[in-house]
Amino acid sequence: MAHPGFHDSANRIRLMHVITATGIGGAQTMLERLVGAGDDVFGGYEQSILSLMSAGTLGLRLARAGVPVHTLGMRGGVPTPAALFRLVGLSRAVAPDLFVGWMHHAGLAAWYAARMHWPRRPVIWNVRHSLHDIAYEKPATRAVLRHSARLSRHIDAIIFNSHVARTQYGALGYDLDRATVIPNGFDGDHFRPRPDARARLLSLFPVDGTRPIIGMVARNHPMKDPGLLIDAVRRLASDRMDADLLIVGPGMEHLPDQHHAAGSTGSAADRITLSGQRHDIGEWLAGLDLLVLPSAWGEAFPNIIGEAMASGVPCIATDVGDARWIIGDCGRAVPPRDVAAMQAAIAGLLSLPPDARRNLGRAGRERVLRMFSLATVAQRYAALYAAVLQRWRLRQGAGAPAGVAGAT
Repeated sequence: MAHPGFHDSANRIRLMHVITATGIGGAQTMLERLVGAGDDVFGGYEQSILSLMSAGTLGLRLARAGVPVHTLGMRGGVPTPAALFRLVGLSRAVAPDLFVGWMHHAGLAAWYAARMHWPRRPVIWNVRHSLHDIAYEKPATRAVLRHSARLSRHIDAIIFNSHVARTQYGALGYDLDRATVIPNGFDGDHFRPRPDARARLLSLFPVDGTRPIIGMVARNHPMKDPGLLIDAVRRLASDRMDADLLIVGPGMEHLPDQHHAAGSTGSAADRITLSGQRHDIGEWLAGLDLLVLPSAWGEAFPNIIGEAMASGVPCIATDVGDARWIIGDCGRAVPPRDVAAMQAAIAGLLSLPPDARRNLGRAGRERVLRMFSLATVAQRYAALYAAVLQRWRLRQGAGAPAGVAGAT
């Protein structure tokens, strides 16, 4: 029999994911993958999503797939009395048995929403960011981080998707007694080598195709530092190493002027293609010769590295978050903001014989399938959910919830 504090809707536990926004982003992508993992993994859960801001691309997609998606309609992440009133109302109407707060602001919202119930419902925080230097964050985010550090000892579990991030947040004061690292997971059937990927890429983008193609896939944000990569490619062109650069992602078609300037002189000017948000990345990603992520800070476990490796594409990334560990010996990691090191890494991989580069790509795919398969990662989430609910049940001194019977 289910504990009376839990809703027994066909023996399913009500799980609410609270997230800052549901646009395109790494956290949102991982959330969508988990929610879509199916009843084999999450059959005991009735999942819903609460977005602090208005529904974005992924939120609308999940809603069309039948997932309940609620929004508070906050603008710029700034709480208002109306948003707080709606948070209280939704929390009480949906009455979740477990809250999972994705990212900093939503983690706080999940905590306060859980306190609207008696007994207080269990809360898991899901941290998706690394924290090399808190000075890089906005003042409001710094305040949220410091407040969250003080609250963290009351949180039932904290998920980090990066070993580096776990250490960094611990140094800030986060309580790590109930912290665990669960990496991002990838579907090796969707992201895979595709014989037609190069032709597909060339049909979509105005890229020459006779030269190696270097790709970057990311949103337009200062932390992604596309200017570093543009500058490195410009230097390669000056050294007579021809390559095309394709930069794709939300807002990337409108890079700041200084980045245009970086690629607007010399023979590199006609080697750079910019494109905005796309939803077909898996169809052409394997057509790249290299995938490069030049981020300056903030990355924890970049999805695009795992997606490219699963697609058989060798990767280069700056040594931010867990990038070096993810890539292993299947690519290169270089210091952030080091143009010379980035240029040398790209030149080194492009100088390899094509067969050697393909072998590197195959090794990368094998690494992702072995260490970061979506099925394995989803099972780890499910096991954590069950363990948190079981501990909550023991604290209440009552029988286990029906949806997690037998959990350990």
